[in-house]
Amino acid sequence: MQIHKENTLNVLTKSLEAIVNFFGFILAKIPHRCFLYAVDFFAWIMRILDKRRFKDAMTNLGIVYGDKISQEDKKIIIKRCYRNFSFILLEGIRVVYLPRAKYKSRFEIIDEHYILDSLAKNGSAVFMGGHFGYWEAMATILPERYRQCNLASLGRLTDYQAINKLIISRREYWGVKLIDKKGAFKHLLKMYAKGNALAGILVDQHMSRNEGIEVDFFGKEVTHTTVASILSRRFGIDIVPVFIDFNTDYSKFQIKFYPPIKTKNTENYESDIYEATQSQAKLTEQVISANPSSWFWFHKRWKARYSHLY
Repeated sequence: MQIHKENTLNVLTKSLEAIVNFFGFILAKIPHRCFLYAVDFFAWIMRILDKRRFKDAMTNLGIVYGDKISQEDKKIIIKRCYRNFSFILLEGIRVVYLPRAKYKSRFEIIDEHYILDSLAKNGSAVFMGGHFGYWEAMATILPERYRQCNLASLGRLTDYQAINKLIISRREYWGVKLIDKKGAFKHLLKMYAKGNALAGILVDQHMSRNEGIEVDFFGKEVTHTTVASILSRRFGIDIVPVFIDFNTDYSKFQIKFYPPIKTKNTENYESDIYEATQSQAKLTEQVISANPSSWFWFHKRWKARYSHLY
């Protein structure tokens, strides 16, 4: 019985991989304008089938902006959010089939000296980002630039082994180790203890209070991961923020690095962690405020204090 179950799972995994790879190959070969038709079609399907995300995004926009922007403007942002999400998913399955040089040519890199200086000084660093723009490029375009480091990214695995295998294989294709968010901290500690470590952490999702601390985000309290802050303090390394935005038709991307955040190491541990974590939240807020349409508004970001609104 167990063997039969394992064989069935293997067949499903290989079938899913074959289907995804087939569509990825096709999407990589068609002209960009045709790819955009696929992006728009998939976004339209999601808007029809996934009304819950619309409600959550509208709640978030209400929390942040209230009546400062109209309902129509909020709907425009949400529509763009569906489109961005569609692009992230479809680009993710086709990217391994895109010509490498052509793919790299779509990126503009600004202020990379922040991460280069941090690595030269300390050997290791922490990438801090958020679900903003083309965030997946943190694990596709950036790794080859820092091959001297042991590279990893945090991600949430699903309950389905076939999907997990696909997610992990995509990360490993670029030379990046995927660390499941569940139980990630102990793996990160071992990784950074060895030196020459560089892990990417997205910091803009809600989490339980026993996993993080409360900070101010757009004038409201939210829970925020402290992982980057703790790693910075324990190993004396920089947290280097990086956000990757895109243009309207996803043909060009801009990778922008920001001045490092470094956790203090005083006798007041809680204060040190809070200050560094609040700095991460504040920068994320500033990046989102500059271009709200590029943020992933679908997460229940303010759930800790406003769960009744979702």
